[in-house]
Amino acid sequence: MLFTFKTVIEPKAGHVTLFKVMSGEVKEGTDLVNDNTGATERLNQLFIVDGKERKPVEKLAAGDIGGTIKLKDTSTAHTLHAPGKSVKLQAIAFPEPRLRQVIRATDQKLEEKLHAALLEIQKEDPTIVLTYSRETAQQLIGAQGELHLSLLKWKLNHHYKVDCEFASPRIPYRETIRKSAAASYRHKKQTGGSGQFGEVHLKIDPWYEGMPEPTGHSLRGKEEHDLPTGGKLVFYNCIVGGVIDNKFMPSILKGVMEKMDRGPLTGSPARDIRVIVHDGKMHPVDSNDISFKIAGLQAFREAFNNADPQLMEPIQELEVRVPADLMGDVMTDLQGRRSIVMGVDSSGRYQVIRTLTPLAELDRYSTTLRSLTQGRGTYSERFHAYQPVPNELQHKLVSSHKEEEVAA
Repeated sequence: MLFTFKTVIEPKAGHVTLFKVMSGEVKEGTDLVNDNTGATERLNQLFIVDGKERKPVEKLAAGDIGGTIKLKDTSTAHTLHAPGKSVKLQAIAFPEPRLRQVIRATDQKLEEKLHAALLEIQKEDPTIVLTYSRETAQQLIGAQGELHLSLLKWKLNHHYKVDCEFASPRIPYRETIRKSAAASYRHKKQTGGSGQFGEVHLKIDPWYEGMPEPTGHSLRGKEEHDLPTGGKLVFYNCIVGGVIDNKFMPSILKGVMEKMDRGPLTGSPARDIRVIVHDGKMHPVDSNDISFKIAGLQAFREAFNNADPQLMEPIQELEVRVPADLMGDVMTDLQGRRSIVMGVDSSGRYQVIRTLTPLAELDRYSTTLRSLTQGRGTYSERFHAYQPVPNELQHKLVSSHKEEEVAA
């Protein structure tokens, strides 16, 4: 019975599979069955690895770690055993990534080649986690630390001939409002033929669960939309007197949703807003769907900017395990990262610090923690909630976004 894991040592010569014999013994030329795939594999060569050298052996016994080549259907953590038996060992619990970075090819033409190489590497090393963030439109690579990333970059450069670079990922902020505001917008465009005309008057409010229905308006329709990025949009049709034909309401909603997808502050998704469309105008010839979509979008943008807009940031629950004698340095560093300490527990010679820390402050935290604790500190994190960004930081982020828009 074999417990195998695969790693590329010499790509031109094919894959080298390293394995540990868990029971019995295995000899060269033995046929074994992969319990995970059902495929039969022949061990054409047996050897042990001594540095960069391979030393052939006739057999390996329980407890030995050896290697073979050219296994076609065996991947990391698969179990091989003698024919006629069924044995599957418990899968390895691989650690979660400690460091996430954006990865991209220095030459954009090689992006597809880079992606194919990363998928191949991920099969060999499951601690490399490849994901794509639709929200930030970035390819992310998860690794165990700086050294892990350096080895990955070396392998991509030398084995796959793809030069790549890393960068800090964007933070998935959210935008919302803190007070009510009203706005109107008239879209009017005249061309040689039929023109465009649409006018929308609307009001927006911060939405919360259990919010009472709006008063002072005649409610003709209500739509609740759970947003894919979290939060909700509640859209009310309060048009009276037919000043806007009911057929144009979906276009107004579409314009509002489009602006919510890329909020006015930083281009981040907006959430938890109630929109009440209560007045407007249309033209019997020039009014159409695109006119009311633009009018709805621009009216919503103006109202949003007047409604005390607030940028929200993701907050992580952080649990840091450090030696007791080094806790002071770690605590000082965490406080510098805008952390709120929720508690400290003892665990033998270690202290476990529990905090709420903004995700924006955790870039390359694994490297800092390793430096502060001589490699003895560990941590885990998980998403907690979205909370308001401090005013000074919000102003900086909004200004930076405006500069990027002007540059573009």
